Amino acid sequence: RKLAAHHDISKAGIRSDAGYMSLEQASVAMLYVDETGRELYKMAPERGRVPQREDEIVVSPGILKELGQQGDIGDTITVPYQIFRDGGLDHTQQKEFRICGFFEDSEANLENRMYTALVSEAFLKNEVPKEELAYRFLLQIADGDNPDTVEIEEKIKHIAEQFGISEKDININEDYLVANYVDPVMIPAIVLIMLVIMLAGMITIYSIYYVSMNQRIQEFGRMKAIGATKRQIRQIVLREGLCVAGFAIPVGLLLGTLSSNAVMSLFIYILGDEGELMKTVAKIAKSGEVSLCYWWAYLIAISVTLCTVYISLLRPMHKAAKISEVEAMRGQGTGKKLRSSRKGYEYLTIGRLTLRNLMDNKKKSAVTVLSMAVTGVFLMVVATVLSCANPRESANSSLVGQYEITPVIEEYDKEHPELKWSEVQKDNPLDETLKQQIENLPGVEKVDAFTTVRVTGELFMEGDSNSINGVPEEYAKELEKGIEKGKVTYEELKSGDKVIMDSALSHWYPDLDVGSKLKLTVHDGDREYEKEIEIAAVGNYRTGLTNYAWLIMAKEAADRLSDNNSTRYFHVYADKDYDQKLFESLDGIVKASGRIEMQTWKSEYDHWKSAMAATSGAAYAFLGILALISVMNLINTMLNSVHARKKELGMMQAIGMSDSQLMKMLQLEGIFYTAGTLLISVGLGSLAGYPVFLYAKNDKMFNITTYHYPAAAALILAAALILIQVLLAVGIGKSVRK
Repeated sequence: RKLAAHHDISKAGIRSDAGYMSLEQASVAMLYVDETGRELYKMAPERGRVPQREDEIVVSPGILKELGQQGDIGDTITVPYQIFRDGGLDHTQQKEFRICGFFEDSEANLENRMYTALVSEAFLKNEVPKEELAYRFLLQIADGDNPDTVEIEEKIKHIAEQFGISEKDININEDYLVANYVDPVMIPAIVLIMLVIMLAGMITIYSIYYVSMNQRIQEFGRMKAIGATKRQIRQIVLREGLCVAGFAIPVGLLLGTLSSNAVMSLFIYILGDEGELMKTVAKIAKSGEVSLCYWWAYLIAISVTLCTVYISLLRPMHKAAKISEVEAMRGQGTGKKLRSSRKGYEYLTIGRLTLRNLMDNKKKSAVTVLSMAVTGVFLMVVATVLSCANPRESANSSLVGQYEITPVIEEYDKEHPELKWSEVQKDNPLDETLKQQIENLPGVEKVDAFTTVRVTGELFMEGDSNSINGVPEEYAKELEKGIEKGKVTYEELKSGDKVIMDSALSHWYPDLDVGSKLKLTVHDGDREYEKEIEIAAVGNYRTGLTNYAWLIMAKEAADRLSDNNSTRYFHVYADKDYDQKLFESLDGIVKASGRIEMQTWKSEYDHWKSAMAATSGAAYAFLGILALISVMNLINTMLNSVHARKKELGMMQAIGMSDSQLMKMLQLEGIFYTAGTLLISVGLGSLAGYPVFLYAKNDKMFNITTYHYPAAAALILAAALILIQVLLAVGIGKSVRK
């Protein structure tokens, strides 16, 4: 009631989880949700009404199918269910309910066999003791002045803090925030992308006009001679650029519109099944309910393009306006009287001619190389991250071996008390018999057993627990190599008094460090006892090795902490990453036992492969745009270089330069641009890529653990530049021969 009255909360509802239907293959939650809660959850029945009496219920066709019963509104069904009592699910009981409404089953409900049934408040209060009634408080924040996602999250956390609610008891609807509000990180990212593309465009446009200004000195000089003012000259250059933009912008908008639809279709194809948000996006896009094109987006595109053109033309406009009538009479000039700095040679060679041309146009040469090199550096940095985010290594980081087998554990089910970890320990299915059975299967190389010992104590927040992970000696080198602070050997971890703390725990408990002593309560079956343990080192490890237990000890020592069989994981190594026959054999063992479950390396690999495909596609598409602009700049530079020297080249041929010598000179110029671009791109890109890798590794981005130099990207970059240069040489050769 106090929360609902808070001034920052616009809507408030409640939900209480009464229990679950007792079904073998499906999960059906029985919930009570008040009117506002149903509005927030979008839980209005498709047919009928909400339950009011104690024996009324809202179900779905899928639930009736799982129950093996039939019925319509007004009919009676028999429901076996377990109520939440004493902190867990109580014993199964049966009750006859009258159907008062129907929910519609979604594809996700049917696929995952997970459903929701709605019960009345009267049923809830009759079944659950008053002192045990627990509610989830559902809230919607008052928007205020166009807040972003971070502001709303901070406001929710601030409200919780005011009422003494811990952060772990808050569940923020991230999908809702993403769909309805702006993520502040997105705006700078989009602006940065636009600025990079603008910069690449400005360099290209400036390069074109920089060269053309030198060729039009006489033209502008004559205009000055017949009375044109500096302002008029600037306007001529500007309007020429805007006229070109006038033709280019509609073409760009058309291509942008078509590519937006194509990219969205590809995006949905790759990520359409990743979560409810993406499924909804795919459904809306396919139905055509929402347009991908908005008038304001076209206005932004037009404005950005015109700004790019205008900024690019400022320098050429200024240069054209400074040309005087006298300079025009002189011929091709630069606006300045320059003392000749050329060095004479007794013999003239092709290499010296090439060098002279490049040195006479230092600025143009530098601009061309730098514009292409910027794209190359971006490519190398992105390629470094993507090569380190290898789906295979990400899967290896998530799972040790090719198969992971664990006992089925349910802590709070009174119907199955034997599934509590404290009971599983007493009769653990992960025993030597099972281990030998798995090792004897064709294709299995070995099975490594990891121990888990549950602990609580002053270290953890109230109600929280953690585990000590017992790691076998085969992984001693990996443990010691992963240490970032402190020092401890595997032999020392065998004492049972020291542990390595995974650095992930530092996020929640920043006060913990090397040397901290933890007074813990060890839970071993029905037995509990106190144990003091020292944090000897802090390390960074793959989640497959830690199994999300942030305290790591030698398996030998962890086994001594328990009188029972505390083996929690069998990590199975096979001779192949995936073998259908071996999978079927292991799956048969899992099903026959009924007490164990399995996770496969292939499922992890498929997950990371899908995620990386979308990320790589987006990154390389962006870099492709930059590369295209840079290549256009190179083509323009080379063609203009030949066009501007038509008379010079003609005179050289008149005094004896052959076609092959001319082609060699032009090819040497191209080699200069290619070599300069490669040197900066690969050199600077490689240096910049490593710090980015370290950041990604520390942030556990894409489960990155190992640095891989993007050799393939460097080779592709070199091959692409050489190919472009060869094609340019052929094209320019044909142009020159004319």
